[in-house]
Parts: sequence; C-alpha cells; structure tokens
Amino acid sequence: MKALSKENELEIRSLYERYASLVHSRCRMLLKSEDEAWDATQEVFMKLISALPKINKKESIYSWLLSTSTNHCFSLLRKKKHLEFDEEYHTESRGLPQEKWMALKEIVHHFLSPWDSKIREVVIYTYFDGYRQEEIAKITGMGESTIRRHLTRFKRKCAESGLSMGDLL
Repeated sequence: MKALSKENELEIRSLYERYASLVHSRCRMLLKSEDEAWDATQEVFMKLISALPKINKKESIYSWLLSTSTNHCFSLLRKKKHLEFDEEYHTESRGLPQEKWMALKEIVHHFLSPWDSKIREVVIYTYFDGYRQEEIAKITGMGESTIRRHLTRFKRKCAESGLSMGDLL
C-alpha cells in the first residue's frame, strides 16, 4: 500500500472519528465479539483507504461503510466452519437459552449467506436495525420499490422453507 497524502490521511482520520463507532456497532452485532468487532472495524477502514479514490459521491461513504462492514462480517462468519462455544452465550442471551440462541444465530447466518449482498443488506436494515423502507432507500441509494421487491423475494423464500423472520427473531 502506498503512503497517503496528508490530505487523504486527514480525510480518513475524520471519517474514522465520525463513523468508527457505527461500523463497530454493526460488526459487534453480527460477530457477537468485541475483539472481533474491533478487528473487523479496522479492516473495513483499511478497505476504505483503498476504495476512497473510487468513491465518487462522498455522501455515499456512510452507505459504503455499512454495506462493506456487513459483507466483511458475513465473510468472516462464513469462514468459521462450525459452531464455537462462546462464553457470552453460556448464560441466557436476549432472553433465550444458549442452545436456542446459538441455533438461531446459525439459522440466520445460514439463511442469509446465499442471498445477494443487496438483499442481505435490506434484510439486515429492516429486521435487525429496524429501519423503514424510505430510510433504507436514503442509506443505500436504492429505490423504495427495489427494497420492497427484495423484501418480497426474501419473505417468499422464507415462506417456501416454512420460516418467517418473526419466527427467527
């Protein structure tokens, strides 16, 4: 990696100060590990250093960071071959016993991994982050009709498999 200009270094520093907590929160939610979340946050910002010259609209950096952090975390989770024992889940988590919470986590991971990144992004924004469709449209730059179409496809596929996100969450 080549050295950053002073201007780019200041821009990255400013973006890190502004968005690092957001990226970290997303990574912690997905990875369920404080240490892994900080590592992932650093890796996402390293990706930003490379991608920053290619990002035309600076107002889309927020969306880029959210989707990149989500995709990066999914990639990390895919690399884990099996369920690990996690002390955090030994006690009740989110009101669920450890076994049920770990099974839920694995089902959600398994269920979302085959989907296109845009659909995963919309599903996470909708079901995990609680955003409304018009908010998701602003964040992602997708049209509301595209978001509805992604959610409809996802819900239809869930129904075909006998699951609904309400059952999972």
